[in-house]
Order: sequence, then C-alpha cells, then structure tokens
Amino acid sequence: MLGKTVLEIEKNEQAIFDMASTGFASTVRLAKSAANTWTPIFLENKTNIIKSLDEYIKNLKEFKSFIETNDNKMLDKTMNSTNYIKTVLDGIKPNKNE
Repeated sequence: MLGKTVLEIEKNEQAIFDMASTGFASTVRLAKSAANTWTPIFLENKTNIIKSLDEYIKNLKEFKSFIETNDNKMLDKTMNSTNYIKTVLDGIKPNKNE
C-alpha cells in the first residue's frame, strides 16, 4: 500500500525513482511481486494482518493529528519512542543460511 500511496500522490516518475535510491525500492518490493503470489498469503493470515493494519492506521491517524495541531512535544515523543526499533534490530543477528 505504500507503493500505491506514492503512485497516487507523486505523478513525477523521476521523483519516484529518486526515492528508490534511498531504500524505497526495498520497502515496496512486495508491490513488484505477482498478486497471485501474495493474495492467498494475505487471506490465510487475515486475522493477524487486520490486527496489524488496525494498529498501523491508528498510529498514522495519531501522527497526522500531531502534525495538524503542531504538537512538537508529541511528535518528538513519538519519534523518540519509535527510534527504539533501531535497538531491537541491532540485536538481531542475520541468519547464516540467508
């Protein structure tokens, strides 16, 4: 859906290409896959995906609200707490089989 959102907002293909050079291509790799590969996976995991989407949408709405209301304090707090993901990911060792 990130890829769909970008395509709907950004009509300049060069700008999209420029974003891809910053890691965007990796983020939207699912969009480059055949739909018939992923549709059954989404449906099989529907419960977990819906739960995750609900949480993601809640977070996006909250973040949007902070921006709309110029709430610097909550923007900073949200970004600082979200940056914890770096600590989590730094602790994960790559699988040697990959």
